[in-house]
Amino acid sequence: MAVKVKIPTPLQRLTNKQSQVEAEGFTVGEVLADLERNFPGFKE
Repeated sequence: MAVKVKIPTPLQRLTNKQSQVEAEGFTVGEVLADLERNFPGFKE
């Protein structure tokens, strides 16, 4: 399932200054894992 995730300003440096990104997952953990896969360092 694709979801849109709003990225707070301090974390936008990890998403190439995008304020919103799409991620895949059925749980919060899966969405975070997908964000980490696409934007290394996001989970830290």
